[in-house]
Amino acid sequence: MNTEKEKSAVGAATPATESDNNTTVSIAYSDENVNGYSYENMTAILNSLTDTLRLTREGRDIVSIVPLTVPVDDKYVKDIARITYRSGRTKDIDIGCDSGIAAIYDVVRDLCF
Repeated sequence: MNTEKEKSAVGAATPATESDNNTTVSIAYSDENVNGYSYENMTAILNSLTDTLRLTREGRDIVSIVPLTVPVDDKYVKDIARITYRSGRTKDIDIGCDSGIAAIYDVVRDLCF
């Protein structure tokens, strides 16, 4: 059963629930203040990065870059940025525990090196 859930946490391995097993879960990062902390809007950051990368040779075939949470095992999930290309190929980049600037760096580093 593939269900999409919104999640308002940022970070690496986060405990998963039974319903998360074998599913891809989308993350909804927001600028909202959660428990006294202000989180960056990772979706907006990666959407903006997608538009910028499309202007370059290395990124001209990128359709989207989307933050997702995927299950690692029965107990944990991890945060990734999934790059989708025009050919339909996808590439996952680990962005767990990343700030917005670190996620940008990880995506660009993966594309260039």
